[in-house]
Amino acid sequence: MNVEVQFVRAMVGYALARAHNQRARARRGESELGASALEWAIISAILVAAALAIGLVVRSVIDKRTGEIQKG
Repeated sequence: MNVEVQFVRAMVGYALARAHNQRARARRGESELGASALEWAIISAILVAAALAIGLVVRSVIDKRTGEIQKG
């Protein structure tokens, strides 16, 4: 399994765990954390998307340079 996939899975797992934790707190009556849970979910989703985009750009650059090296 490549590093990008492992990283994305870890970020998604973190985002889901964080959202689940915040939702559980909101259900226990800490109502102001409901909005906080949504904010964390959105922020986490943005971070995951950014990490994926950066990973794809890095992968593209590496593939391009590898092709140039192999051509001589």
